[in-house]
Amino acid sequence: MYPVFLNLQGRPILVVGGGEVAARKVLPLIECGALVRVGAPELNEALQALKAEGRIHHFEGEFQPHWLDEVFLAIAATDDVEVNRAVAEEGAARKLWVNVVDDTELTRVQVPAIVRRGPLTVAISSGGAAPVLARQLREKIEQSVDESFGRLAELLRVHRGSIRARFPHVPSRRKFMETLWPGEVGELLRASRVDAARARLIELIEAGEPEGSRRGFVSLVGAGPGDPGLLTLKGQRRLQEADVILHDRLVSREVLELARRDAQFIEVAKEAGTHHTTQEGIHALLLEHARQGKRVVRLKGGDPFIFGRGGEELEYLRAHGIAYEVVPGITAALACAAHAGIPLTHRDHAQSVRFVTAHCRNSIDALDWRALAQEKQTLAVYMGVSGLDTLRERLLAHGRAANTPAALIENGSRAEQRVIHCDLASLPETAKREAVTSPALLILGEVAALGRSLAWFGKDAAALAAPQPINTLVPLQIDMRA
Repeated sequence: MYPVFLNLQGRPILVVGGGEVAARKVLPLIECGALVRVGAPELNEALQALKAEGRIHHFEGEFQPHWLDEVFLAIAATDDVEVNRAVAEEGAARKLWVNVVDDTELTRVQVPAIVRRGPLTVAISSGGAAPVLARQLREKIEQSVDESFGRLAELLRVHRGSIRARFPHVPSRRKFMETLWPGEVGELLRASRVDAARARLIELIEAGEPEGSRRGFVSLVGAGPGDPGLLTLKGQRRLQEADVILHDRLVSREVLELARRDAQFIEVAKEAGTHHTTQEGIHALLLEHARQGKRVVRLKGGDPFIFGRGGEELEYLRAHGIAYEVVPGITAALACAAHAGIPLTHRDHAQSVRFVTAHCRNSIDALDWRALAQEKQTLAVYMGVSGLDTLRERLLAHGRAANTPAALIENGSRAEQRVIHCDLASLPETAKREAVTSPALLILGEVAALGRSLAWFGKDAAALAAPQPINTLVPLQIDMRA
């Protein structure tokens, strides 16, 4: 197949068929500026609406050859094989471009799967052999290509003349263009700062700035709880674009495998109790690589703005003039609770939820224990397994019931997830007996008990689904008359 893009602006196009398939073909044609004619005995609701709005012309009745007069392209989209064949044969006799939906033998022109970002269009075809495969590939491209590509394409269209004048030689022009999307112009567009991107592009054109002059940039990305499927689409894109990735030790291997293969990976090994890399050391690494003009991803477990010290890192970058963005992640409380079958709020049990960290003496002493001990609320405690004795002591002292349900979720959302249910009174002893280790999150409150019956993920769900043992013991009868 020979790929080609058609300018259909103002050209008459015929679509034969009045159903859903025909309607799907008509809308993209209208968007391209075509003069669409639809031939069919009846039109479905969507096509009737387009007709009422004057956006299509309707040939009412069965297919007639004269419908093809002056037509540039014809599409047969009926469920009648003979009608489709008649359109194809008459179109071939007139040497017209003809597409027959889902019929590779009759069709002369195939309509590809499309990814469109502004003036940028990507078309995928399997030559009619596997349309589903082409659609799946389109979905992959949809995930990889965000709207900033289209915005950049539009900017380049507007400034094409000045770019060609400033860079008259193709090699220098190509080098200039290659720096734009991964550079500052692209970064501004991804942040929806179109005016700033336009101004920066004009500055670069006027300066004739050479390749390699782009400034460093830091993306603060939330990796989620560990399941790679829970990484956001934008987060995955940033991993694919990164030159350097600074990641916590608890970021899962599966998430790291989504990153660009030739990126530089630096494990900063931060976890409760083992701060192998200080926060100041992380700041220094971010600054060092950003000043080298690299795209840096600071990859943090969960969400960087929930007990992730992301705010401190942004303050440092801002103070040193480094551009940055934040890509939120699914925080541990949301993901772990969901994978344990525990709703954080519930009309009958919890009208509020509090995110709490209590990993050190200073943070424990700063908490409002009277408020935390109130009933009808859920506590999501980011503390690993440290401080459980103090947590129990303070909550009980401020009135929280000893039988308040609790759930310790270890490796939440991962294949090795483990959920241990107990109550507040037995919490420290249970954690010690079960040898709970980091990463672990505590859910405390009435909703925690629901996880016993609502579990759906991992071994807990398998145990719930297992049939209950049947008592097959036969009562022993003893005759005492002897």
